[in-house]
Amino acid sequence: MRTATEVITQAIEENRRPELLLYAFACIFVLTGEVLIGWSIYARLPLTAIVGVVLNGLAWPAYRATKQLRAENLMLRMLEIPLSKAKTADEAAKMLTETFVHHFKPEQPSEKVARGQGEK
Repeated sequence: MRTATEVITQAIEENRRPELLLYAFACIFVLTGEVLIGWSIYARLPLTAIVGVVLNGLAWPAYRATKQLRAENLMLRMLEIPLSKAKTADEAAKMLTETFVHHFKPEQPSEKVARGQGEK
């Protein structure tokens, strides 16, 4: 039987390849966009510059997805703390339940307002 640490480490390793792929896409989009912008300035083609700007903009969704993936990996690592403190399976289940409710529960709008993150 595998330990919790081994399972968490495996999950993080499985997320490594998509993370690197997202970084590669972000780099490709930015570099291609910059080349298109430079070439369009040199060739005086303003419409091609717009395509370059759009390609640069495509890097942001890849960046946001990578940031979200890294945050999820960090949350997985943080699960090791309550699991290592538990002495019995019941304690581990209780700690995991509390941790999941705290980290993964969707916030209600009233909670965001109370924390100063309401709509502006």
